[in-house]
Amino acid sequence: MGGKKISTFTKTKELFSKAKETVICSALVLSLVLSILAALAAPVILMTTLTGCSKKNSDQSLSAEDEDSETVQEETFIKIESTSSTLESVMLGGSLWRENASGYMEWVRDVPAGTAVGAYRNPDKNDSYPAEIKRNALRTSDWSRRNFVHVLYNSSDYWAQEIFIAVDAKPGIVIDGGSFLYDSSDAAAKAGRWVGEGVELAVLNSHDASAEGASSKMLPVSVYLRDYGLIPNKFMVAEKISTKADDIMAMHILGKLGQRGGNGLLLIQDGVVRNELKDIAGRLDISDSVRAKIKNY
Repeated sequence: MGGKKISTFTKTKELFSKAKETVICSALVLSLVLSILAALAAPVILMTTLTGCSKKNSDQSLSAEDEDSETVQEETFIKIESTSSTLESVMLGGSLWRENASGYMEWVRDVPAGTAVGAYRNPDKNDSYPAEIKRNALRTSDWSRRNFVHVLYNSSDYWAQEIFIAVDAKPGIVIDGGSFLYDSSDAAAKAGRWVGEGVELAVLNSHDASAEGASSKMLPVSVYLRDYGLIPNKFMVAEKISTKADDIMAMHILGKLGQRGGNGLLLIQDGVVRNELKDIAGRLDISDSVRAKIKNY
C-alpha cells in the first residue's frame, strides 16, 4: 500500500508542475489543488470538509430540510457569473433549487458561501427588486414558503432562496486578522459583530461613496455567520477584505492547511504535501498581506 501512495503522489505532483507553468486562469489552479488532495489516500480520509458541505448545515438554520441529503462535491466557484441578462451575485451558503411542473421548488444541491452566480434581471419594471424573484413559493423539502431568486450557475438555471443571495455583488474573503462589521460607511460608526479571517462574504456593488459620512475606507458587505445567521447590508474596513480570485484561493489553501481535527492534530500532516500546497499558493498572484501568511503554515 505504501508504494501505491508514493506513486499516486508522484504522478499528481508532476501534473502540478506542468500546470503551474501553463496555467492561464486562476480557476484551473483551484481545481488542481482539489485534485491533488483527492489523490492522496491518507489526507482524503480526513479532508471531507474540503470537498463538500452537508445540506444539514445550510438552510437548516431557518427551517429543517431533508436530513438524508447527500454531501455534495465542492466545485470551482470563484468564476463571476455575469451576462447582459444577469447581475453578478454571491451565494452566502444555502442551496440551489429547480421549479417542478407543479410550480414547487425542489432541492438540487448545496453551495458553499462565496459561490458566484448570476441573478437574472427582474423583467417586471414595476418591481423594485433588482432580480427576477418568485415570492412565497412552496419548497418540497418541508412545504414552507420562501422567496426565490432566479439564478445562473455553471451555465444552468436554478432558483436560490432570497435570504442566501447577495444580488449585484462580488465574492470576497476576510484577510489580515479579521474585522468588525459596522452599521454604516461612517468610520466612526459603532462596531458590531466580529468576522474572523478566512470568512467568505459578498462585497456589494451598490455603494455610494459620495454619500454624507461615507468613507472610501469602508466597503458594504453581506455575510453569513454560523453562530448568528445572515447579516446583510453592513460595512467592513476595506483593507480587511480582498476580492482578488487568487487571494481567495490562497486563503482556501491556507485554511485547509490550518484545519485541525477533534484531537487537536492537523488534518494534513504530511510535510511534502504541505510544502507543495504552500508552493502552489505562493505562485498565485496574491496580495502582500496574504503572501506573508504562507510562512506561518
